[in-house]
Amino acid sequence: MIDTTTTREETTPARPSRREDSSLRRLYRSARNLPDRLLHRRRFASARQAILELGQVRSILVVCYGNVCRSPYLEAVLRRDLPDVVVSSAGFVGPGRPVPPHSLAIAGSRGLDLSAFRSRPIGRMPVGTTDLVIVMDSNQARQIRRGFRVWPNRIVVAGDLDPLPAATRAIHDPWGESKEMFVSSFDRLDRCAATLTRLLKRRR
Repeated sequence: MIDTTTTREETTPARPSRREDSSLRRLYRSARNLPDRLLHRRRFASARQAILELGQVRSILVVCYGNVCRSPYLEAVLRRDLPDVVVSSAGFVGPGRPVPPHSLAIAGSRGLDLSAFRSRPIGRMPVGTTDLVIVMDSNQARQIRRGFRVWPNRIVVAGDLDPLPAATRAIHDPWGESKEMFVSSFDRLDRCAATLTRLLKRRR
């Protein structure tokens, strides 16, 4: 008689090791973000052209999810660099919140004071009459376009203004993460702000 019984060890597939699991996650992220890397040069050129074709830009609204990390920082940078433009920021959730300590410290080291900043809900902002809306990812761009009926040529994904290719099109949200992650996101926003400032000053 043939013994058809098997042990649990024989029927349960072996789990990947921690190193294998980490490698698989990196491979997945790399494949998932491949289109962003491949399309970056084209998006960078398109964003620059769209801004050059805008009329006079007198107002800019910077948007991120919570309006406590990315958009307050970019707002402060653009206010400093474009004193003749009205720059504000807003988010989709949580009004009245201050920026986190890492934001405060990093901005302060770069000559920007965010101590008095408090988050603002986008529903209270004049989105429809703002000349240029800057968002942190393509999902936010769709929300602005559909929810506030803003023409696509007046919406720019911040990452498309970064002259350097990055792992993702989106500007990473460092909320709740290390100071190094805040520095990385803010460095990228600095590059985006520099591109936008050069373009707007060129048009004057």
